[in-house]
Amino acid sequence: MRRVTIGFGALAALFLSGVPAWAQPAGMTREQARQLYAAGGFPISADGRNPTNRCGKAASPRITFVDMNGDGRKEAVFIDSGACYQGDARWYAIATQDTRGTWRRILEGPGSMQAVGTMTNGWFVLNVTGGGKMQTMIYDGQSYVPRRASAPVPPAAPGNAAPAAGVAAGKAAPTAPEAAAASPPAAGEAQSGAARDAAIFRAAGFKQIRGRWESGCYDPSTGSYYEPGTIGPMEDLNGDGRPEAVVTEGTTSCYGMTGQAFWLVSQQADGRWKLLYNQIGIPEFLSTKGVGGWPDISVGGPGFCFPVVRWNGTAYVNHRTEYEGRPCRP
Repeated sequence: MRRVTIGFGALAALFLSGVPAWAQPAGMTREQARQLYAAGGFPISADGRNPTNRCGKAASPRITFVDMNGDGRKEAVFIDSGACYQGDARWYAIATQDTRGTWRRILEGPGSMQAVGTMTNGWFVLNVTGGGKMQTMIYDGQSYVPRRASAPVPPAAPGNAAPAAGVAAGKAAPTAPEAAAASPPAAGEAQSGAARDAAIFRAAGFKQIRGRWESGCYDPSTGSYYEPGTIGPMEDLNGDGRPEAVVTEGTTSCYGMTGQAFWLVSQQADGRWKLLYNQIGIPEFLSTKGVGGWPDISVGGPGFCFPVVRWNGTAYVNHRTEYEGRPCRP
């Protein structure tokens, strides 16, 4: 599954530099990007510098693109956090795109969400959690609505892991790509979203500081924008029946014009999470594969030629450079 996660920091760099926004991977124009953010509930401010939340304040939502119904068009999953969202301090939204390229919102709410591995009406079933309560949502042909208690949920296909979306806030210390597994969750906590997220963040080397997950790179005294650690939708990338997760963090003070770094972590057979790869850039998982069925990763950023890394059985290593599937020279 081809997927890309991007924060507004990287998009803003494109807006302000005059480069057509979101040239990778969807090739969006500025107006298309504006329409996407508006559909997600984060309209771009009049000066074009940042999205705004429902409180009218500047926001920096993380967006992950993932196909939730198998039609070949990716949905946009928005995750944001901050004081605007009282209680959970988190907000989620999903926007879908029609055949004409127009985006519309099909779900939003406070808290977090996660795909449960089953489908209804051809769309992934979601569990949304907010205010200490969890509710199952299904797609009714127009939007996500609560599932009635009497409505049956079809069984998950064996070995077919579904993407999941969730968010946790916190802070952390830096890590090296070879950092290994985090401690597994205690008995009875394996399916807990909070325990799972904490294990993923720790595997990536993040720690909670001032109530959010951070890598330890960001210095608040710089005054630059900052997007704390976020976990994007999860999926089984190599077909072994266990999920992988991408952790992202955004700030220009650490990551320059790209504005983002990512950490790829994988769940091991014993339930632990292990860091596989860490790089500055915007990940896109390609259809080409390395050893063991692991997808190649295009590491995007400003410009029009990106490195692609491939799994060699031990680590992700540089393999080639390309842009939109074609070889290029950086």
